[in-house]
Amino acid sequence: MKERFAYLPLLLAVLIQAEARAEGRCPDGYFPIGGGSAGWEGCAPMGPGADGAQEPEPQLETRWGAVATADGALGVAAGQESQESAEQHALAHCQTHSEGKVCKVLIAYYNQCVAVAWGDGGSLWARSPDVYDAEDMALSNCQQKTTNCDIYYSACSYAERIQ
Repeated sequence: MKERFAYLPLLLAVLIQAEARAEGRCPDGYFPIGGGSAGWEGCAPMGPGADGAQEPEPQLETRWGAVATADGALGVAAGQESQESAEQHALAHCQTHSEGKVCKVLIAYYNQCVAVAWGDGGSLWARSPDVYDAEDMALSNCQQKTTNCDIYYSACSYAERIQ
């Protein structure tokens, strides 16, 4: 009777070892490939995060936008790599519509949205991470200062993933 149970610890050790390798003969974070009629076997990685490791945070690059005005003319830029570039693009765009009037930067913004509301007494702006919030705030600001307000321009310049 003792002989029958002599192999019990060895059998338990084999069963426990088999459960530790849930993916067949492959180490943690890998899964078996091939086998069967393929005639070969191997292991392939499960991919990012499969072994419990965290996927690295994406690297983001700031993007700028700007709005320039000149007595009724509007120039805009979005998605630029620098504040200077955004302002230059907005000023150049404004100058093409200003009929010789001098354009000035109304606002420069980055990694968010902007909205410009125009009314009888001029323009007012707001910025926010959400374009709809920016529009609501710009309208509210405009209506507190003047009449006949409407959204004239809105856009977002969100940070972009670095490739």
